[in-house]
Amino acid sequence: MDEEVPTIKSKPKMKKKVVRKDRDGGEHSVPYLSEEIMLQVLTRVPAAYLHDRVRYTCKPWHNLISSTDFIARNTQQNKCELLVLIPCTIKKKLTYEVKILEMDDKKMDLSLIDVCLPHMGHQIRSSCNGLILVNDPNPKHSRMLCVMNMLTKCSLTLPQCPSYCPHEKCGAALGFDPSSKEYKVVHMYADGFGFEIFTLGGSDNAWKRIPGPFKSSRERPFRLGEFKWTDPVSINGQVFHWNVQSNKYIVSVDISDEIPRKTFLPGHHKRNKHRFAFLEIGGKLALLYYVSSAEIDIWILEDFPGKIWIKKHSIKAEEIKYTTNSCLPDFLNLFAVAALQDGEVLIFRHRHNNYTSVYSYLYYIRETQLKMTKNMIMKEGSKFIHHRSSLIQWKNEEEVVAKRLASLTSP
Repeated sequence: MDEEVPTIKSKPKMKKKVVRKDRDGGEHSVPYLSEEIMLQVLTRVPAAYLHDRVRYTCKPWHNLISSTDFIARNTQQNKCELLVLIPCTIKKKLTYEVKILEMDDKKMDLSLIDVCLPHMGHQIRSSCNGLILVNDPNPKHSRMLCVMNMLTKCSLTLPQCPSYCPHEKCGAALGFDPSSKEYKVVHMYADGFGFEIFTLGGSDNAWKRIPGPFKSSRERPFRLGEFKWTDPVSINGQVFHWNVQSNKYIVSVDISDEIPRKTFLPGHHKRNKHRFAFLEIGGKLALLYYVSSAEIDIWILEDFPGKIWIKKHSIKAEEIKYTTNSCLPDFLNLFAVAALQDGEVLIFRHRHNNYTSVYSYLYYIRETQLKMTKNMIMKEGSKFIHHRSSLIQWKNEEEVVAKRLASLTSP
């Protein structure tokens, strides 16, 4: 039997304490933090603060904050914010101001905070893992879409899509395919062209056309002259849903299999297609149906593959604790625009006569409270997009082709 070879245990090296003096002249030591603890602390720091200040502290921190693993972990920790796109006209051209919506729980009110951004020129279409999809603000690329990071200012212009869409009346969204770990842009201009899909970093750097969603023109639930495709509701950047003015179904695309399908609605045979509103609530699709001027039902698509809907809530005027002295609004004039706090709070805009500016309301589901906001009057045509900041960046197009983008946000 072999004898165990004895080992000599060396005396562990003591970490040198860092001694600093406080304002009163007294000395105190700064405790040593291991690399793992430091990593845990830094990943919880907001991306904007890391990018603007912390990464310049020292070279080790700069290298850590720039690593792919750190960026992925920090992105998941960052708070999800709500971007508000407010339409405005500059030199007779439609453009958008971008602000961040903040909620004051104590006052039960909303406020808008300015965002330091370069002039966007066109609206933000969608957001995924800190990246946003926009119409390219460069006048030379007016018919192209662009993927960019608002924080790091990196951008990538996509080639012209096969339909030659001017990107004014179309639906487009950016998503992440967890199976292939690729970012994809899904675009719909006219169903005669079908869906157009572009994979960032794809070997051919070209759009792919997918037939659908209708087998024939007679199958359309809408009239061509009265309908335009709009940006879809994005669920976790993976499944996109379009309202096609049908009382039976919506059109959905899962970017993992790239197959357009019809998602049938609950009790569709009894519903008016003009009383639908669709939102993302807690990572799932929500259908708000306006039953009457005093009732709104909220359905959640619990199982997308199985097309299983569950009725979660029913907002009834008779049960609401209204927090102002004015009259309760007509529910048929309330339009759901966004959800906050994992769906616990809903934001509605209220159309008031024919004014371009409209009032906004907050509805607290658990407390059944409805309150008109005092600090925010919502402008007609405003758009709301959930966004989570990230440190994703790239130096050139070759890095995107090398799939560095995907590696930064792989789950």
